[in-house]
Amino acid sequence: MKYSDIDWKILRGAIAILVVSISVAGTLIYLTMYFQDRMHREFTRNDLRFQSISKRYLAVDEEYYPRFIELYNKGVIGKEQRLNWIEVLRTAGMQIQVPTLSYQIESQDTYMPSYSVTLGRFKLYSSKMTLNMRLLHEGDLLNILNRLNKNAKGIYSLNSCRLSQNGVIVESADAPNINAECDLQWFTIKLANGKDINV
Repeated sequence: MKYSDIDWKILRGAIAILVVSISVAGTLIYLTMYFQDRMHREFTRNDLRFQSISKRYLAVDEEYYPRFIELYNKGVIGKEQRLNWIEVLRTAGMQIQVPTLSYQIESQDTYMPSYSVTLGRFKLYSSKMTLNMRLLHEGDLLNILNRLNKNAKGIYSLNSCRLSQNGVIVESADAPNINAECDLQWFTIKLANGKDINV
């Protein structure tokens, strides 16, 4: 078949369709490669970002997790330690030989400090404890508070103490000479959703 024998009128449509098909196929291949390259770059960028965040998270975990465990073991984080506070007070009162020691603990309530604090997933709670004591001398009060500091689980703030003389001072080993009334505020940190913290 010679070139002159070809009926170009019949083939013109087929050739046009072939050229359009090749153009479309080439465009699709180009767009596919462009899209693949773009997705690969985005994946690489996101993967690097993820690795950076993971490293920072692990660094924070390594830095703060031991402190979290320490606060949990000390009774600052988790369940309120009322029984421990009472036991430490009773033991201290017996060892120091305080003539009279009574206490009253109010129900636990959410605590809102006067300054701004970010607690994240946690909430700060407090319980007010009122101590009424008849003491031999002022030093007994310091001894009680020192024993609470050393032996009681949790953390507290001494809001106020009122001392008054109990009549005439009697120089006797078992005569109460001073009345003391102190307000303590015990703090506990818990999850904001109310669930227990299990370590």
